[in-house]
Amino acid sequence: MTNKKYYLIGALVFAAAIIGYHFLAASQAEQEINKAIQEQTGQSNTISVQYSKIDIAPFSADITVSDLNIIFGNHIERARQLKLDLGYLDFLNIYFGGAEYGLHHLDNAIITAESPSYTNKEKRQEIKSDSLTIAYQGNALDGIQSAVNGSSFGTNHSLEIQGSNITFSVPQSLLSKVRAQKLNYSGVISKTQTSFWKEGTHHIRLDSLLWTPAESFQNKYSFFIKGFGYPTDAIPFQSAELRSKPVPQAGDTLQIESTVKSELALLTSRGNIILKNPLQDSELQNMKISLSDFSERFGNVLNNIEQLLSISLPKSKEGITIQLQGSIDNPKITK
Repeated sequence: MTNKKYYLIGALVFAAAIIGYHFLAASQAEQEINKAIQEQTGQSNTISVQYSKIDIAPFSADITVSDLNIIFGNHIERARQLKLDLGYLDFLNIYFGGAEYGLHHLDNAIITAESPSYTNKEKRQEIKSDSLTIAYQGNALDGIQSAVNGSSFGTNHSLEIQGSNITFSVPQSLLSKVRAQKLNYSGVISKTQTSFWKEGTHHIRLDSLLWTPAESFQNKYSFFIKGFGYPTDAIPFQSAELRSKPVPQAGDTLQIESTVKSELALLTSRGNIILKNPLQDSELQNMKISLSDFSERFGNVLNNIEQLLSISLPKSKEGITIQLQGSIDNPKITK
């Protein structure tokens, strides 16, 4: 009986020591992360990282950053809370091996952000949402080095993003503002490539949208917009999808496929975009736009337009197809 009592006491002491060690390790890791961030940002006059607190859960190794603000030139990124979900082995790699060793062995992670936003002060552009969940696969150190140095990726990388109540604001473009209840995004880049956005494959889908066009567009087409029973500053769509991939041996050229679905019709497009800076100056190449799946109301409106303007729209069984050229910001119909 006495031996069992000693065994029980020993087990409790051992368990207490293990628990205490985990809390101590978490506390030390918080201090190390704080120190690393301050050292890295202190070496640069171009980036500022501010936050109210860093917390590491002792057993799950989740890293939570509260009230995060990152300022890089005219770019500002914010989040009320950012949570990095690591595997416990990944946490131990960082704790015992250091940041570089840990990142080198980190091949997947989940990041959850509450109230994240991105702002470009110079262009007054903004992206914000209620929440974002990012699932990453690849090699973290390789991805960071490629992003910072512009070097080629040494491994394959992928991102999957889900968001709720997201808003895109691009005031100096036709897009102006788009709000969507749901966002789903996936992107993949292969090793040896250098630009994730230009050389990767991307798919984005938005559901339950409201579009606020540029004021010039609202004024120009208010008659038609109101004719469908919509306010000019809140045009609804059921969904929008965009797929892009690089065109081989064509430099900064992307092949684009997109669909926009509303209760009136389905809009599809397919073609190439030659990327320029700024983006709205990018050139359209072999771009075809098709309207199909007309509602009865939309079909009646098209017939009335033909009679009113004494024109004949290029309609077929598949719908209406036109070809565009020019820039994203100033497209023109070609015959």
